[in-house]
Amino acid sequence: MLKKIMSRPHEIILLVLGLATLVSLNQIRMMRSGKVHDRLGTFTREGQPRRWKRYIYGNWMILALCGAAILWALISPETF
Repeated sequence: MLKKIMSRPHEIILLVLGLATLVSLNQIRMMRSGKVHDRLGTFTREGQPRRWKRYIYGNWMILALCGAAILWALISPETF
């Protein structure tokens, strides 16, 4: 089953693009409102700036990993 899924990189690319879209929308919402909602509650840029920045930087890292995965799948699909 896993080998069958991995032999179709275009589906993996679509999944990664979907994840990147959701993360991008979340990033835009956080940057505009200055608020982050997580399982522990809501916090703001002014109230807890260090925690807010961690979420922002975390989203950027996820987007970078999504870009790397897409690039990897495009360049070398047989190893993906």
